[in-house]
Amino acid sequence: MGSSIVYVGMDFGSFKTSVVASHGHRETMHTAVGWAKDHVSRAMLGCDVVIGKNVFEQRMALNVVRPFAKGALKYLASEDVGVSPDDVVKRKEAAQLIVQEAVRKLQIPSGASVFGVVGSPSRAGIDSKKLITEAVQGSFDAVMIVAEPFAVAYGMDRLSETLVVDIGAGTTDICPVYGSYPSEDDQVTIPLGGDAVDETFYSLMSEAHPEAQLSLNMARQIKEKYGFVHDVNEQAVVSLPVEGRPTDINVTESLRESCRTIVEPIVEGIQKTIGHYDPEFQRPLLNNILLGGGGSNLKGLDYMIEQSLEPFGGGKVLRVYDSVFAGADGALKLAMNLPEQYWEQLRSGATGQSDSRNDMLDAA
Repeated sequence: MGSSIVYVGMDFGSFKTSVVASHGHRETMHTAVGWAKDHVSRAMLGCDVVIGKNVFEQRMALNVVRPFAKGALKYLASEDVGVSPDDVVKRKEAAQLIVQEAVRKLQIPSGASVFGVVGSPSRAGIDSKKLITEAVQGSFDAVMIVAEPFAVAYGMDRLSETLVVDIGAGTTDICPVYGSYPSEDDQVTIPLGGDAVDETFYSLMSEAHPEAQLSLNMARQIKEKYGFVHDVNEQAVVSLPVEGRPTDINVTESLRESCRTIVEPIVEGIQKTIGHYDPEFQRPLLNNILLGGGGSNLKGLDYMIEQSLEPFGGGKVLRVYDSVFAGADGALKLAMNLPEQYWEQLRSGATGQSDSRNDMLDAA
């Protein structure tokens, strides 16, 4: 690697964005931007725009934008999730600001060329990939866009007979990897992820405990700490305000029921994905399922997927070693394995959205 080049891997997630660089720095931040609501908010904050973690801490004073919430822009058409044309413009601006901040946090030496690989959902269309490419312009000298599940598999050396299930906040991607770059037709993207679980949990709690005060952000935090899907004697008791007084409330049933809503769609997606293959290839894929993304942290999810696959002959599910950085680490590994001349071709005018993916992999 030349001393004047820094390679970057980025997992541009709907809820969190993780980046790692070849000079050893790594960062993760919330994929959110907040603009001050008025001059009072601006004076209190001391700035017009807040990015990342501080967005949630200061959200009462901000107009918050999560550019890829519910898969908008990144996978689903904006009109499918009720995003107005004006909102699309704001989301694109937010995406660019997030990339700039993430790369800034890497503390890349002045004057170094930045070559990056960025993950996108499995079946992201040309417009979505163009949006991601535009978002990173100015922060990268050359960029390659790859499927997020493929980046995970590449980073873990699982490039043969592997079925990656990547559970994000807005979508769940199911991608088979069998020794070459997967085609779009081979992959399945489910418009369901951690955000939908949070919303279901919030709704169930409103019905079961209407006396408790609970925000959607609090529901997400409870899920991240206690979330589970299995039938063991698990108990989740949290303190919530009731008429302003902290009160211990057992949220076990509502939490388990909401977390389980993701299991059936994933199993159906796995069945649909392997159904494209000859029977002799289906069994190796089922026996090598790699579970990644933030949603993979739900306790018991790997075992419940295995149990749900028993009617189809069973399966074996393995969690990734690090749900936060697995995609970014894989993207960085790919970026560093590509020859420098390949990056120079991209820098000279080609984009990472071309159909020369197998040539890219041959080079790596």
